[in-house]
Amino acid sequence: MPEHLRRIAHAALSLSESAFLKHYRHGRFRVWNGVAMTGSELPGPGFNFAACLDPTPPLDEILPVAREFFAHAEQGWGVLVEGDAGHSIEAEVKARGWVVAEDEPAFVLLSLPSPVGGEGSGVRGGPATGLVIRQVQSEPDRKTFQLIAMTAFETTAEFAELIMPNLGFVTDPAMYWAIGEANGEPVSVGGFYVSGPTAVICCLATLPGHRGQRYGASLTRHLFDEAVARGCRHAALRSGPKSVPLYERLGFRYVCQHRTYAAPPVS
Repeated sequence: MPEHLRRIAHAALSLSESAFLKHYRHGRFRVWNGVAMTGSELPGPGFNFAACLDPTPPLDEILPVAREFFAHAEQGWGVLVEGDAGHSIEAEVKARGWVVAEDEPAFVLLSLPSPVGGEGSGVRGGPATGLVIRQVQSEPDRKTFQLIAMTAFETTAEFAELIMPNLGFVTDPAMYWAIGEANGEPVSVGGFYVSGPTAVICCLATLPGHRGQRYGASLTRHLFDEAVARGCRHAALRSGPKSVPLYERLGFRYVCQHRTYAAPPVS
């Protein structure tokens, strides 16, 4: 895989401060000797991790700094590496028996397409019929977004509130969130945040009874247009297995695995 694609994925998804963090009570970010640490009140190693994607000190030097940084993470934290890429930190945590908490494929779209209908869009497949897409702009919109996302992802209302905690989150100019409606009914949601020149696509979801009608693809194309308007050149994301075919059809390329190992409790 070309190195420039890996660098886009690493920088946007793990090595830079997410626009989310300033809206979280415990949101924090620190880079220490090549280790990028992200923390929040969201639970577990998937949201509280030390990214070791560049050359770093040995694990025993990282651990005291990371344990202090993640002292608030009651449900644990982890170390994120590029899986099977030969980083010394992965070899160290495996040798110590650390367990994989998450193993997600990272995808990059190198060049965002021209606005829908423009020349050279490069996106295959037609738009969904009858989908009306609007930006999230109000408190009722935020609640609607949460409801669609929690239903589609089969999560709890409490977790949805943690992810999207306030109206300032959805009106932040560094982020964009949208709802897709079919026949006046909200059926799909998604958004992105800006990380340098890259739009990080996230929370893309369609209600189970409305899948297979290209709503996700249409909403993603809409997000591309908005990202271009905000000056983004690339897009990146991590995907669950069910969404991989959608993103590949939209032109995303698989780059690498972002693998998070859960740090064991201090004995």
